Amino acid sequence: MAAALESLRKGGVAAVRVERLAAGLGITKGSFYWHFRNREELLEAVLAYWSREMTDAEFERIAVLEGGLAVRLLALAQDVLEKGMGRYDPAIRAWARADRKVAAAVAQVDRRRVRALTRFFEEGGFAGGEARSRARLFYTFLLGEPQVRSPAREAGELERMVKLLQR
Repeated sequence: MAAALESLRKGGVAAVRVERLAAGLGITKGSFYWHFRNREELLEAVLAYWSREMTDAEFERIAVLEGGLAVRLLALAQDVLEKGMGRYDPAIRAWARADRKVAAAVAQVDRRRVRALTRFFEEGGFAGGEARSRARLFYTFLLGEPQVRSPAREAGELERMVKLLQR
């Protein structure tokens, strides 16, 4: 799955090819087809893996961190923006623009991510609508910041963003 996601990130959905992946992994096409009946099944598995690992597993890890809202938001921002957790989102979203099934999966992931962030803000003392608005703002920041930032992030920028959102 990691190799397929990297292919997607570097070359779009057209680059996710059984032959290319098998060659890159040093396996035969036959052994590849042992795991996936066809390319469509591979693409479905890539989307499910992205959804699970970049959403469910990440939010489960963040939810158990001690220290409250600021610690959780900062850890998530660091994972997404500095450790590369969000590096596949642009490619997945580009794929979604051309495929309704992928678009529906991305919309579902977006809803799950915003719900998880809303819970973090609620646990941090914000009520319903306020928690949801802050969650959406933070989520939009996480998605958009890599597209607009300069190559070097200003020192303390993430900490300032988190501080602002928890006021």
